[in-house]
Amino acid sequence: MDEWLRNLIVKKWKIKNLEFSFLDALLAVCITGTGAMLRLAVIEYTGITSQKLIGVMMDVFTAAVCSALVYDYTGSRNRTLLSYGVLMIYPTMAANSALMGENSSYYVFFIFLGLYCLERGEKWRGIIGMAAGAVLGAARLELSREVLNLGWPNLYEIIGKKMFVELYNQVSFLCLLGVLFTMVYILVKRKTVITKDLALQLFVFLAILIPYLAPSMPAWAGLTADVAALVYCMRWPKKFYVPMLHLIVSYSAYANGLNGETKLPMALYAVILLVLLLDTGAGICREIEKN
Repeated sequence: MDEWLRNLIVKKWKIKNLEFSFLDALLAVCITGTGAMLRLAVIEYTGITSQKLIGVMMDVFTAAVCSALVYDYTGSRNRTLLSYGVLMIYPTMAANSALMGENSSYYVFFIFLGLYCLERGEKWRGIIGMAAGAVLGAARLELSREVLNLGWPNLYEIIGKKMFVELYNQVSFLCLLGVLFTMVYILVKRKTVITKDLALQLFVFLAILIPYLAPSMPAWAGLTADVAALVYCMRWPKKFYVPMLHLIVSYSAYANGLNGETKLPMALYAVILLVLLLDTGAGICREIEKN
């Protein structure tokens, strides 16, 4: 019996390129249980609904996909397990699914599933996944117009919400398309090769930029960037401050939406996001020059 247990503990399994041991699998199960218990404790306090339970399940799927994405980028088993563990206790993910029952978990999962497929060269699966995520995100945004509205600390916290936001609301989509098409034009004109690293940097930059420029964004508008910033940090550990700062901003937006107040002025959080945009944008420029 002892010999069998020793063999079980040291035995390694391999799924495609991922090699793991019994202890790795046990750790993953324990992490999943911890994340589930954290969310269930919140659900029991605020009231159990099927929507919240499904949201918890989607969080597990999202954490699994993102940890697989980290493994493809880094090849590190430790960073993969760390990513999964952090995402299972990520405050904004837990608050989104267990506290408020927001089904933003659906669109976040499909967006990162699409990114994972694209990164592995599965073009059409990736496009379909990201398109499904975008559609679900837009639908969720429309349904939540009256819930946690104007909760995200975007550019208008700095310049003032009453200056021209009402007018800009009517043309914001066109302005965002203009920014995106300009970026595409510059990349095409420079004949930029979209490497895996550049694709991740662009994804993080756009995940922060889009809600930053769009007005009337709900408090959960930064959820995609929260998760993307963690993957970004696992690829470049020296950028650890990116997910840390963005998570502070994001969780403060939840607090503002739920309680109507934050510890610091919302304009300060908007400045932090602007600094993160400049930092990630500079990384993109360096990557383009390197290639």
